Amino acid sequence: MKRRWLAVPMLLAGCTPTAPQGGNATAENDVTVSIPGPDTVIAAGILPTPELDGLAVTAGRWRLDANPAGDTAIFRDSTGHVLFAIRCGRAQRRWLFVIGAAAGAGSSMKIITGSGAASYPAMPRAFAPGTMARAPIDDPFITTALAQARGSFGVMLASRKALVMPLDRVVGDVIEGCSGIRQAQSS
Repeated sequence: MKRRWLAVPMLLAGCTPTAPQGGNATAENDVTVSIPGPDTVIAAGILPTPELDGLAVTAGRWRLDANPAGDTAIFRDSTGHVLFAIRCGRAQRRWLFVIGAAAGAGSSMKIITGSGAASYPAMPRAFAPGTMARAPIDDPFITTALAQARGSFGVMLASRKALVMPLDRVVGDVIEGCSGIRQAQSS
């Protein structure tokens, strides 16, 4: 038993830092290492978005579908096909995201902005083609990062290429309208 207790201090002694070889360390002995990085400067509050790098913004238009059950921002391509929608479900107190692409069971839908990203469990739509995901009405990513995003944002299913869309006032209006409901219901 005594031998074990003697081994512990000897093991810990090997963990102490040693002094640099050759005397005292000075600023003259320090080596500066330069690591090459991206050529673009990232503004404060903006995160790198490698999932969106090199992808063009998809041509299309946003439309507001006002409904007493909850407003929806719908993004359609130039031929009129629905590519993505975000809906405020007032009665269910949740957000519903729908993308016009199919995804396998157990996949996720990732929404990416310049100030953050969030993933939600994705599931096939029951009565129409595409995939949907849900989030609580007070989801902080939606009420902050997506609501305050500028320029464009992307939506990915699993590890597929992201759908990049321009941001429009319609998206902000739907989020703001739903946030007003959230605040009124929590009072």
